[in-house]
Amino acid sequence: MKLIFQHLFSNFFNTKEITTTRLYNFAKDSLSRFQTQNDTNDYDDVISYLEEPINRLNEKISTVDVALGLQFGKTMTVDQFIRLFKKTMSDKEGVIADAVGGFESPKYKEFYPHGVSEYSNAPKRELTVLVERVYTVTGTNAALLSPALVTKLQAFKSSWDMNRTDQQQQKGEVSEDRDERDVVRVDVEIALLKAMHALGVMHPGNRNHCYTFFDFNLLFPLSRRTTPPSSSRD
Repeated sequence: MKLIFQHLFSNFFNTKEITTTRLYNFAKDSLSRFQTQNDTNDYDDVISYLEEPINRLNEKISTVDVALGLQFGKTMTVDQFIRLFKKTMSDKEGVIADAVGGFESPKYKEFYPHGVSEYSNAPKRELTVLVERVYTVTGTNAALLSPALVTKLQAFKSSWDMNRTDQQQQKGEVSEDRDERDVVRVDVEIALLKAMHALGVMHPGNRNHCYTFFDFNLLFPLSRRTTPPSSSRD
């Protein structure tokens, strides 16, 4: 009984293998299904609390993809992110130095306090500190840099936040603490849970009907995809 209770009321989207991109695709698909089946306005409330967090997650993913020159919806691995971050900080060193007053200027030292090699040689465990630094000093010096460069450099934090969340979940480092995970993603998870419970209240016991609003195959890699068990009682 305890396991049933935990399954019903836990956040089962906060688990390994559900990447942020998969979660977005699943949520967007579910929203579309509610909208399509809303001829009698039964699902107005569900649609209203799904739309905003899904749109925010869409904006975050698309902004990151555009800023970093990625194809929308492409999921970078953590290693790919690290390579891109290191390459960017190396390639843009001269551009940044020229914009902030030269290689000996105090503002250059804000970006590169230990030289460009600090980025080139950084181990994975130091990426959070470096990404946060770049985000902060870019904001402080935004008036000196081109808007495109500001957007690109600051996009690394959003991308790292999403990749970090996915990496932790892949390792099973799951936490219910919103402060430890990307808040934009968590808001989508909570909205989906509310939608599922609301649907259950509207159609209690009608599993097959409720299932038509959610394509769980979108959440997992191909090898993990399953279909709901059939029942002659449904």
